[in-house]
Amino acid sequence: MPLFTGPVDDPLAFNNNPPMQDALDTTRQQLSDAGTPTVDDLAVIVVALTGFEGGLNHPWAAIRDQDECYSASLLKTSAMYTAFDLRASADQLATDQALTAWPDIEAALEATFDPDIATHTPSQINTSTTLRAEDKNRRPDYSAVLQLGAPGGDFTVDFTAAQVAALEDMMVQQNDPGATTTIHGLGYPYLDGKLADGGLFDGASSQGLWLAGDYAGIWPAARIPCVNDVDTAQGTTARQLARLLTLLADDKLVGPTSSQGMKALMARAGKLFPSTAPPIWPPGGQFTATHGKVGIGSLKTGRTVLSEGILVTDTVRSRSFAVVYQNVIQDGLTQRQALVPVATLVEAALNAF
Repeated sequence: MPLFTGPVDDPLAFNNNPPMQDALDTTRQQLSDAGTPTVDDLAVIVVALTGFEGGLNHPWAAIRDQDECYSASLLKTSAMYTAFDLRASADQLATDQALTAWPDIEAALEATFDPDIATHTPSQINTSTTLRAEDKNRRPDYSAVLQLGAPGGDFTVDFTAAQVAALEDMMVQQNDPGATTTIHGLGYPYLDGKLADGGLFDGASSQGLWLAGDYAGIWPAARIPCVNDVDTAQGTTARQLARLLTLLADDKLVGPTSSQGMKALMARAGKLFPSTAPPIWPPGGQFTATHGKVGIGSLKTGRTVLSEGILVTDTVRSRSFAVVYQNVIQDGLTQRQALVPVATLVEAALNAF
């Protein structure tokens, strides 16, 4: 079972949706002309899900969706995805080779996966002047991340209890220690190699999902250029994160069982939105965020930047959407003040579909 299987599907392969795009562009211009804060630098993409599940023709509209931005904890979604993919690949390898003892499975993982990780490590890791030799040559700590699955469970190889707790801490509680544990279990070479192999990071342009910092400063970071800061170890374009979220919503990210597991984490995170960042829509309205991940961080200038990736339900029309926004500069505003214009923009695109 290969660990690297090539590009994932692109559910946004078709051109953008004209009515949604016109509504987004017109509303942004109106807000900008009125001097509304946050909208001029905002990157945002809205993707329609309902009725297009599993296809490559999801309608979408976007502004600055190809801008690589520092987005802080939003990139923990990359660690979640690659951890789930490692589990699925290890499970398939153990099944294919009829392995039932953990020492045999771990040996097979090292023999099969480690050479592939070396081959697929992005040049941004291999040529980094900030990473140490051990950082560039790390391989997953298989016994920290994985173990034998429970009898009768979904997986022959499953997450360890410590890794389950780390995912819960990272994605649901939205804390850094769980992310550090997960990233240390995976290593930058595999984590970023998987993103690049899947087409979610373009090594030639250094654009897309990039996570090469451990949220703790224990390991040095590898950084790439971005538009809203000098450089970043936690960056993405809105387009590539929306691609990941759309595949997740369609149960195509890793596989149906893994997709449902990742969505379960993000659904529980959604219940914490009021305590992490006020939701861009108050409870009880037409739109509700059902799954999500928040990113809040400081640029090197000291300015606070907000971002979020969410799955949204239109409760009136029974339609679902994926929404990503980033590079919302707070600049002395309350989070509510900074996010209301974002909600206005997104609503315009949603209602135009």
